[in-house]
Amino acid sequence: MSEELLQAPGQVSINELILFSNGKKLDIINYLVELNLYESIFNPVVSGTLTVSDSTNLLSLFPLIGEEFLFVNLVTPSLDNGKRIFKTFKIYSIANKAYAKDGSTIIYQLNIISTEAFNDTLTPLFKAFEGTPAEIISNIFNNYLLAIRNIPLSKFTENSNELDKSSLTFLDLPNNVIKFVSPGWTPIQCINWIASKSLPSTNKAANFLFWETTKGFYFGSTDKIFSNIKRSLNGTYVYSESYVTSLGADEKSKGMYSIKSLSVEKTLDQLDNTRTGYLSSTLIDINLYNKTFKNIVYDHANKFSGYTHLDDKETVPLFDISTVRNATGYMEINYSVPHLHNNTNTNFDEISKYMHGNRRSNMLELNNFKMQLVVPGRTDLEVGNVIKIIFPKGKPGAISGEDKMTDIQDKLYTGYYLITNLSHKINPKTHYITMNVVKDSFPKAEYYKALK
Repeated sequence: MSEELLQAPGQVSINELILFSNGKKLDIINYLVELNLYESIFNPVVSGTLTVSDSTNLLSLFPLIGEEFLFVNLVTPSLDNGKRIFKTFKIYSIANKAYAKDGSTIIYQLNIISTEAFNDTLTPLFKAFEGTPAEIISNIFNNYLLAIRNIPLSKFTENSNELDKSSLTFLDLPNNVIKFVSPGWTPIQCINWIASKSLPSTNKAANFLFWETTKGFYFGSTDKIFSNIKRSLNGTYVYSESYVTSLGADEKSKGMYSIKSLSVEKTLDQLDNTRTGYLSSTLIDINLYNKTFKNIVYDHANKFSGYTHLDDKETVPLFDISTVRNATGYMEINYSVPHLHNNTNTNFDEISKYMHGNRRSNMLELNNFKMQLVVPGRTDLEVGNVIKIIFPKGKPGAISGEDKMTDIQDKLYTGYYLITNLSHKINPKTHYITMNVVKDSFPKAEYYKALK
């Protein structure tokens, strides 16, 4: 547990911020203007920028040529060390230099990315793989992507096994067997391709993803995240300063769970959803083995209730289930070669044509209703987490402190949201997070109440 107690929302303790290369190290906490770290459930690695103010001719004392590393160790006061941001990044470029008129100070930006990203670009794979998706991904990750994750100079030892390394967590395990030959794809390209060909053990939503947060790498489906909200839930946020204290806990009473700003970035677009195949689609499967073709129609409105969603089991989609839709509004062609490999009835050539519409609609569903929030920073938040948001009900006059929390909630939009994108903005004194959150359904009872 961090010994420092939280005094204000957005407070941060920067324990270490170290540049190192070729046996040299430099503590740059006093040079820090701003550190930004970006993670996304749709992005396999974490990236960021470090803006520094240099009035001591740092670049001549510690030349930056794109071979340096940045070690970050920071935490939200009162959180334990397991919830800190504790990671090494590779510096790959310098940008946006600005000089003071008197020449006394230079401000510039260092672009950083996970060290695993460099391992990825340097390792094209020309080889065959066979096994379950989890087996193949573990093989690729451990042999080609694995990197030392936390390597401040103080931790250098002769035994590299003592150093912290990349971790990969499987949220759930696909149950099909895959055989394929990588044609020079990088490890991450291979893993992303496998994700698109992974069949869920539940035979429900085929929405597997591979992503990294500041805590590690993950492979799994959003279906699994939604089915275990208790594990994924990371706080209840309130879009009303007056009611933050009603949530009870000490940190929350200090405003840690208050939404500073909120904007709706995207709502349902029926025209776009028809064009992109979200509502329904057709796949023309051309069988190269026996020279035949088959039209495979997928209708998301009819399949929606069979999938797991963010709110309770009684949900309705964000669109009217009786809306007019045309499966030929979006069409794709798939070339399949069944029996290409022996004993692989669940290989991608056999099943991908039946997964195509399922995966496409479930992935597009993660972009149907999207909001952007700015909240006080917390080092334990990750993309792939779920938060609950309580929205106040619009009503005439000011909300009084006598109103109960349940009385003022907009129950249609109050509920669970998945964090899909997250940006940490950290300066020497404060830490704020800008995040994108998505909603995939409405509570059925509240939806029909709203229609009355």
